[in-house]
Amino acid sequence: MSQSHQNQKGFTLVELLVVIAIIGVLIALLLPAVQQAREAARRMHCSNNLKQLGLALHNYVDTHGKLPASSSGYGGCVGDAVNGEIKNANGLVALLPYVEQQNLYDQFNHKEAYSISSSHQKATGTIVGDPLTNGNAALAGTELQAFNCPSDNNPTKGRLVGGAYGPGGSFSGAATNYDFVVYCSLEYSTCNSYVTQSSTSKRMFGADHNTKLADVVDGLSNTFMMGETTKYHVNGGAFAWSYRSWVMTGVDPYYNGTNGGINIWHQPQVDHPAWQSPPFVPIRGRARSWWCATASLHPGGCHVVMGDGSVQFIPETIDKATLFNLTAMADGNVAKLP
Repeated sequence: MSQSHQNQKGFTLVELLVVIAIIGVLIALLLPAVQQAREAARRMHCSNNLKQLGLALHNYVDTHGKLPASSSGYGGCVGDAVNGEIKNANGLVALLPYVEQQNLYDQFNHKEAYSISSSHQKATGTIVGDPLTNGNAALAGTELQAFNCPSDNNPTKGRLVGGAYGPGGSFSGAATNYDFVVYCSLEYSTCNSYVTQSSTSKRMFGADHNTKLADVVDGLSNTFMMGETTKYHVNGGAFAWSYRSWVMTGVDPYYNGTNGGINIWHQPQVDHPAWQSPPFVPIRGRARSWWCATASLHPGGCHVVMGDGSVQFIPETIDKATLFNLTAMADGNVAKLP
């Protein structure tokens, strides 16, 4: 017995510490690669979501001959609501049957309002029905994988509540990472502005307007159709997939010659005294480029769906002139993707 114990060998403390140190170094070397692999998988998933939405839009056109309006009866703009009716409908709802959500689509009351922006209604008109009793406000909280990018770790629910951003009452809306490309400053400032704006500045989508693919004279493969956004907007809440509320108009990659852009976490031109004191500290993933940010948590840029349904990754370093040419559908300047 004693001879057997004497022949056994074990690790010394120094040897054990060396082994632990080596394991620690290997983990430190492997961890970035593992994280990159995970983000690559999330990015592919996100790209596939947008690909399905691009196909859904083209299937919608095959059925109806035109694209859905970005919103219908938006009450957050200034002026007269179309036909005097405020419904606050997000055009994404029209795509539900084309992303295998026909059952959910059938549960909505499409003849009545989808939300009530009780504290920020600017448009003149009558709210059609009551989303608190017609079921639309409750359905607004449905979280849909088709509208969520797994790279965005912001919560899908929690910010879309209350009189400004919620669907109404105590109900909470579910956010989307994808929305239509619109001329957001006009969509917000002037009701029914799409029909009167210059053709050279029009995007593929507008409120209460159904664009036809033939209207995209710069070419479908050269024009943005949908884009990514984050589920946390610093100047705003986020975008709900089922309804429109205060400063919910759609995404605008360009905005104007000074503002906008891709993955802007802090845009100094977004000037409001209450937001500057104390000095604003940018946080990646919390967009602060007006209220219609085109952004993602993918390193270096974000995805967009082109008019032909293809998905492209747009770098955040893209110059503004090219960004405008890709955003406008009929400005006469055909831009190449970077």
